Amino acid sequence: MTSKSAERILVVGDPVVALDEQTLIPDGAVIVEGSTIVAVGPREQLAARGPFDRVIGSRDHLVMPGFINCHYHSELAAGPGLYQLIFERANVHIHSSYGPMDEEDLATVLRWGLVQAIKGGQTGAVDMFYGRPAMPDFGAEVALSVYDEIGFRVAFGLVSRDQNTYVHEPDEAFLARLPADLATRVRQSPMGYAWPVDDVMASYDRLVRRWDGRGDRIRVLLAPDWTPACSDDLYRRCRAAADHYGTGITSHVLETRAEALWNVRTHGRPALERLADLGVLGPDLVCAHFVWVTDDELRIFADSGAVASNNPGSNLRLSSGICRARDILATGGRLAFGTDGISFTDREDFFAELRLATMLARDPRVFDEIRLDSAGVLRAAGENGSRALRMEGRVGRLAPGTFADLLVVDTRRILFPPGRYDSTPVLDVLVDRASAADIDTVLIHGKVVMAGGRVTVVDEDALVDRLAEVGERRLYRPTADERRWAALGAEVEPYVLDFYRPWYETRHEPASVYNARRLQAPPDPVPTESKSNR
Repeated sequence: MTSKSAERILVVGDPVVALDEQTLIPDGAVIVEGSTIVAVGPREQLAARGPFDRVIGSRDHLVMPGFINCHYHSELAAGPGLYQLIFERANVHIHSSYGPMDEEDLATVLRWGLVQAIKGGQTGAVDMFYGRPAMPDFGAEVALSVYDEIGFRVAFGLVSRDQNTYVHEPDEAFLARLPADLATRVRQSPMGYAWPVDDVMASYDRLVRRWDGRGDRIRVLLAPDWTPACSDDLYRRCRAAADHYGTGITSHVLETRAEALWNVRTHGRPALERLADLGVLGPDLVCAHFVWVTDDELRIFADSGAVASNNPGSNLRLSSGICRARDILATGGRLAFGTDGISFTDREDFFAELRLATMLARDPRVFDEIRLDSAGVLRAAGENGSRALRMEGRVGRLAPGTFADLLVVDTRRILFPPGRYDSTPVLDVLVDRASAADIDTVLIHGKVVMAGGRVTVVDEDALVDRLAEVGERRLYRPTADERRWAALGAEVEPYVLDFYRPWYETRHEPASVYNARRLQAPPDPVPTESKSNR
């Protein structure tokens, strides 16, 4: 909503990337009043509608919608070390990742993460929050307070899981594989990070009543962790709660090969068929990672209206695989993008993630296949990102009546030297060459949260000092108990590897191929004349 006292801002760029009825507006402008865009069009026409409280941008800038990170883990923002283990292997180590942390430490980590996200061009996120069991509501109140303080847009889900704590089989079955003493110590440890489901659902109930819809920027979701760790009953319970409150659901779906095989082995059908039968698969579901979807499941997915979050950097770092982005789009599925909180360079640069996604979608087996259409990728990121946020049509494009979440990007480096890229579509150049360093200004909900490359809603220097202090004194200084738990994870890991090894030796037909062990000579090409006479 706007008011007579709302700040009026003219944002100019050449072009404006509207991603609405018009994709590009050369020498364009956007008028922002309060939290809302009221006009988009040619610069000269809109400039005549002044005066304005401020003018942002120039002919050396490009204006575009802010990016929506459709899969994010906020508490990973300052996680120790490099994330590089596949989910099943990391599962027995995560419990010992952090040293002691209080609520202010958590808030510091989350602030730092959101500063990096804003600098990376993100204006909204779908946050799957695992939380801290010793804090009230698992630290969710702290997290949402930080989102509110920064002014970031979020769909926030507190993670739940209720089975297969250690590997993809019942806990007692796996513990029986361990020496008795080791099994006893595992039972007595926090390994597996499964919080009591009733407590998580009670927290969700409180959070949705207190936070859902706050400031037109915050939504609260259900977040069942992933398909092997969630029983049918838990998924049904999440669906019932989402329907009751009118919120939504996000879950890791088909992230790894072992996850895909577990669904077929345990339930006798692929993961998406299971979720569809449970009533979970629908337009309010975000399927995070979505790497191991089969041909048969692609149509089920497209018909459901659910959103897939392709997290290309994370998928490579964790050896999950490559999302079938081109196939999802070709079958009419809804594709969006995310960083998993562990972007390819730990910088949350969303341009880098989109660039990686478009490059990975090229298949060396298909000679005439070129890049994904850049305008289509940006439209998908915005349109489907808005659905994932549960704010469909209100963000992800620049149009009258939408919220003013936008980026002002300096194009001087991107288009240098002058004339070099004149023959190339500007959006291809943007996706291929832009980086977080080129972003000058960011608006969220009409508020300038970054200007001149500096975030304005926090004291960055003080935040850096505070995070350094937290890291030095506590965050990366585990207690004796946590060191013992880390050693326990190392003891258990060989049994985890033995458990999954047969799963990864199972043969499968790949959807894409990047090299070959053996080659054979191809047949002679068919003469052009012979082909035309057929």
